[in-house]
Amino acid sequence: MTVRSVSWTDAQRVSSLLAQVTAPRSQERTTLVSPMAPPRPAAPAKAAPVQVKAAPRPPKEVPRLVQTSDNPADRLDALVAWTLAHQACAGAFVADDNGLTLAAHGISEAHVSLVGPLLSALVGVRTVPGVDATAGALWLGAQMMSWVETRTTRGGFCLGTVGDEALSTRAFEQLKEALETTVRGL
Repeated sequence: MTVRSVSWTDAQRVSSLLAQVTAPRSQERTTLVSPMAPPRPAAPAKAAPVQVKAAPRPPKEVPRLVQTSDNPADRLDALVAWTLAHQACAGAFVADDNGLTLAAHGISEAHVSLVGPLLSALVGVRTVPGVDATAGALWLGAQMMSWVETRTTRGGFCLGTVGDEALSTRAFEQLKEALETTVRGL
């Protein structure tokens, strides 16, 4: 059986079918726009309100952490309190490089239990050439854990925060400096 191609279409038959489905057009022009009303007298011009953009606020100045005690527990507590007061976080902790939590406030036990495995995993990451891995952030459910680390002759220490988002680069620098100030001499 042969299928009819387009070249076999009867032009008269197609024209009659098209004529049946389309309504005949009226020869008169229809007006789609109503005639314009006479112009009204111009109203006095009002000055547009001037919008003044506020200058961007400079970043909040965070004071440096000053340690006044020689007691390690007092120093760690002061570091956690300073972190909570000056960084965007709901909780903070300090841990050693084995993951042992030395001080914490506002951190769940689940977050604290992750510190050890996280720090252990970062040891392997640091073997990659060009990777520092002494600071970072990790989503933990609905919260972000951010951390910085520093090394001393007595081992490594980690200062971490938990909040709604990762800390800024500037905040990471502030935390690292505060952590180094705290563990110096311990």
